[in-house]
Amino acid sequence: MDKTMDKQGTVKQKSLLGMIRHVMILEWKKNPVMLVFAIVFAAVMGVVTAANVFFKQSFFDSVGSLAEGNATLSRTLMCGVGMAMFLVLTLLLQGASQLIYNNFNMLIMGHMGTLLNEKAARIDPIVYEDNRCLDQINKAYVGMEAVGTVVFTTLSIVLSNMAYFVFMGCYFFSIKPMLLLVFALSFLPSIVGSFIRRNMFAKMEHLSAPHRRKYEYFEKCLCSREYAKETRLWRGESYFKRLYGKSLDKYTDLQWKTTKRSELIMIALRFMLLSGYVGTIIMLFYYLFQGEIGVGAFAAVFSSLDQMFDTMDGVFNYQIGAITRNFGAAQNYYTFLNLREREGTDPGAVERGNIELNGVSFTYPNSSKPALEDINLTVRKGETIAIVGVNGSGKSTLTRLLSGLYLPDKGRMLVDGRDASEIAPSRLYRGVSAVFQRYQSYKMSVDENVRISETGKTAANEAVVRDVLEKADFPLDNGKLTEGLNTMLGKDFGGIDLSGGQWQRLAIARGLYRDHELIILDEPTAAIDPLEEADIYRKFAEISRDKTAFIVTHRLGSAQIADRIIVMDSGRIEDMGTHDELMQREGKYREMYHAQAKWYA
Repeated sequence: MDKTMDKQGTVKQKSLLGMIRHVMILEWKKNPVMLVFAIVFAAVMGVVTAANVFFKQSFFDSVGSLAEGNATLSRTLMCGVGMAMFLVLTLLLQGASQLIYNNFNMLIMGHMGTLLNEKAARIDPIVYEDNRCLDQINKAYVGMEAVGTVVFTTLSIVLSNMAYFVFMGCYFFSIKPMLLLVFALSFLPSIVGSFIRRNMFAKMEHLSAPHRRKYEYFEKCLCSREYAKETRLWRGESYFKRLYGKSLDKYTDLQWKTTKRSELIMIALRFMLLSGYVGTIIMLFYYLFQGEIGVGAFAAVFSSLDQMFDTMDGVFNYQIGAITRNFGAAQNYYTFLNLREREGTDPGAVERGNIELNGVSFTYPNSSKPALEDINLTVRKGETIAIVGVNGSGKSTLTRLLSGLYLPDKGRMLVDGRDASEIAPSRLYRGVSAVFQRYQSYKMSVDENVRISETGKTAANEAVVRDVLEKADFPLDNGKLTEGLNTMLGKDFGGIDLSGGQWQRLAIARGLYRDHELIILDEPTAAIDPLEEADIYRKFAEISRDKTAFIVTHRLGSAQIADRIIVMDSGRIEDMGTHDELMQREGKYREMYHAQAKWYA
C-alpha cells in the first residue's frame, strides 16, 4: 500500500466527539424533525425513569403513616395507584424508545452508506489494485455499521442515562451527600477500564480485517452461483473448506483472545461495582438506625438501588463496552472517508481524441517490476489503433492509462496538450467509453444494460438503443427476448440468461451508446469466433471513423482494420506501423501472425 497511500496522504483519526458532530450535522440536514424528536425523547425517558423514586418514597411514607394512624387508606391507595401508573408509563416509553432507536439507527446507516459509496466512486481507481487498500475498504464497510452503534449509544448515555443519573444524584444528595460520593467512587474503575478495552478492540479490528476478507471470499467460492459450477466440477469443496476454516480460525482466534482479556477486565470491574453496591446498602442501614433518614426514603432508595446499579452496569459494561468494541471499526470508516482523492484542479473541457505519452512508466502497487516502461506515443484524433502482444505484455495497462483511469508514475501523459494529472477526473473521464475484457453482466433489463453507460442522457429513446444493439449484432428479435428491450436478464431476479457471446455483444452496445470521443475495446470478444469478431471490428471501425479508437486483441487478423498497430512486449512498445509495414519487417508481429495463420488454416 506504500504507493497508493503515499498518493492519499496522512489521514487523521476521528475522535468520538468528531463522529457525533458529523452524524448530528448530517442528520440535521437530512431529517431535522426526527433528530430533535429523538434527542428530546431520550432526555424525557431518563427523567421519567428517575422520577419513579419520588412516587416510591411518597407511597412508602403513606404506608408508614397509615400504620401509625397518621394517614387515611384512601390517600395510601392514591399514592399506590400513582406509582403504578407511572411504572406503566415508564414501560410504554421504554417500548417506544426501542422503535425510535431502530428507526433512527436505520436512517444513520442509510446516510453513512451513501457517503461511503460516493467516496468509493471518487477515490483513485489504482487503489483497487492494492490488496491492503482492499482491506481498508473492507474495514470501512464494517465500520459503517459501527459508526451508528457508537454514535447512538453515546447519545443514549449522554441524553437518557445522564439525565437519569443527574436526577438520582440530586435525590441522593438531598438525602445524604455521602451516599452520592460512595456511589460515584465505585464507578471510577469502570471508566478507566472502558478506555483500556477500547484500545484492545481497536487493535483487534486492525489485525482481523485481512482474515475476515479471506474467509468471506472462500465462503463465496463455496456458496455463490458465480463459483458453483467449477467448484463442484473440480470437487473443490473440501479444498475451499480447508482454506475457509484456516482463515476463520485465525479471525476467531484474534476475536477470542481480545474478548477473553476484555471479559477478565469486566469481571474485576464488576467486583468493584459490587463493593460499591454493598457499601451503599450498609450506609443506608446506618443512617436509618441513626434516625438521619426516614423509612420512606430508606425504602425508596433501597428499592431503586438494583435499577441504578443495573443501569450503571449496563452503561459501563455493555453500552460503553459496545462503544469500545466498535470505536476502532468506526475510525476505519472515517479513515476511508478522509482519504485524499485524485488531485486535478483544472475543470476546463478537454478534447479526448488527442493524447501524447512522453517517457511514461507505470508500476502496480506492491510490484517491483514496471507494467509499462518508457512509453512514447502520439495519438491523433480519429485514429483507430490496434494494440497486440502476448499475455502480460502491458496491453490492458496501456489502455487504462489512455482512458485516464490510471496516471503514470514517471513521464507525462498529455491530453489535448494538458497534463492529465492536472485535469479534474470528471473532465478526464468525459467523452471516454470502453468495453473491457472482464465486462459486467448486469442483472437488469436489456434496455437498462445499454443505458447504464450514459444515465444522464436526456435525449435518448428506444430507437437509439435499438441502433447500438444492431451495430453490435445483438439478437434482439430472436424469440428468446419475449419482452423486447424490457426483458429481464439474469436468473437471480427471475430473468433469462444469455450466452457468453450475447453478453459480450450487449457490453459492446453499452460502450457504443455512451457519448464518446475516445473508445476502447479491450479484448471483449473472447467468446465470439474469429470470423464474427472480425466482422464486429470492421463495423466498429466504421462507427468510430471520426473518433479515436483503441482495439486490444490477441487475434492479429482483426488488427488489420486499424490505421496503426502497436506491438507490446514486456511493458514496452517493441514495434509500430500498419499491418503491411509490420509484415515486411522481421519482428514479433510477423512471427505471431504466421503462428496464428497456422491455427486458422
